[in-house]
Amino acid sequence: MALKKSSNKPADLSKHNLKIKKQIMPASKRPKRYRACIYGRSGVGKTRLAATAPRVLLIDVNDEGTDSVRNDIDPQTFYVHYWQEINDIYWFLESGDHDFLTVALDGVTSLQNLCMKFVLGDERSRDASRDPDMASRQIYGKVNELMKTQIINFRNLPMNVIFTALERKKATGDDEDEDIEIFSSPECSPGIAKTLEAAVGMIGYLSSTTVYGPRKEGQKKRPRVIRTRLQLGASERYLTKDRYGLMVPYIDHPNIEKILGDIYGQGGKTK
Repeated sequence: MALKKSSNKPADLSKHNLKIKKQIMPASKRPKRYRACIYGRSGVGKTRLAATAPRVLLIDVNDEGTDSVRNDIDPQTFYVHYWQEINDIYWFLESGDHDFLTVALDGVTSLQNLCMKFVLGDERSRDASRDPDMASRQIYGKVNELMKTQIINFRNLPMNVIFTALERKKATGDDEDEDIEIFSSPECSPGIAKTLEAAVGMIGYLSSTTVYGPRKEGQKKRPRVIRTRLQLGASERYLTKDRYGLMVPYIDHPNIEKILGDIYGQGGKTK
């Protein structure tokens, strides 16, 4: 039996077409919105980098990472200890009743853990016999869906959005040939990682290392300094992405406001 072809043609086509035409515009006229994911090992400076964004609200997800910026940059912060609170702060930002230009969700790895606790708690409340530490495929599916929804929600906010995450290292290659390489990417489950990677225009791997700075007059030895580097260019070792066309392999001592200036000009203004 052939399926009946359905039609959803608008009743008033002229009114419909006028509405669509108003939504068509050159890409250059679209709002300037910076979307980025910064990942790296714990303590490397992800929170500090996110805090350099203009008029930023740092959402500290049960990590106390804002201790690193309290004495100098001192950004506005919001602490999340329970899953419901991430929903609360999202709706506050979505309402527009604030003067923030940037929100930094710091970080995605901790948020996934918080979401897992929420889902396990909900499952346990329904079934007292369930082991709260044993996550089934169904539970992982719920966590993935909740996390993907929040990532997209924050991505769609009318402001700059920065996600931070811990680093995941994965061995790749042929074990028999001893041709094994280590590949780094944000630490979250595969389903969530795909959504996060697609949601942002920039993915950068942040690292820090001790190097020797230039020797000043009167100094016998070159001073040792900490170099922070944001890897952006294509790499076989790190997951990276640069949809904004900076076309640089990396940025030393990165600053988000300066990056925005390089992308958009006008002092990094995105509104």
